[in-house]
Amino acid sequence: MSRENVEIVRRANAAFNRGDIDRAFAHYSPDVEWHDLQHAPDAPERVQGLPALRAILDQWEQDFDEFSADIEEFTDAGDFVVAVTRWRAKGRGSGLALDLHAADVYELCEGKIMKVTLGYPPDKHDALKAVGLAE
Repeated sequence: MSRENVEIVRRANAAFNRGDIDRAFAHYSPDVEWHDLQHAPDAPERVQGLPALRAILDQWEQDFDEFSADIEEFTDAGDFVVAVTRWRAKGRGSGLALDLHAADVYELCEGKIMKVTLGYPPDKHDALKAVGLAE
């Protein structure tokens, strides 16, 4: 199932980058847990459920003219996928550029993304440790 999990994360990410949030959300459990280790000061660190996640993405859309999450490397870890991601955004109005590398962890069950933890250091050591793997 783990290769399939990588493909699920890949498809969800591609849909997100196209701006097709409904298609991206089709790969998520309705009760998904979203944990952002590097959240903005005015944003929650953790939310649960698609409506709460939609609210975060709506806020990002209001704040940024451009927003993308380009996964540069996938690590298959069974029920987990570790993704080294380059997050880019351009502030609406300010033009402020955001360019952040991070390792993100996706936990899957029965073909759905159940939990996402964003913002581990991009060397992925901590992310791999979080899923029980050590390099």
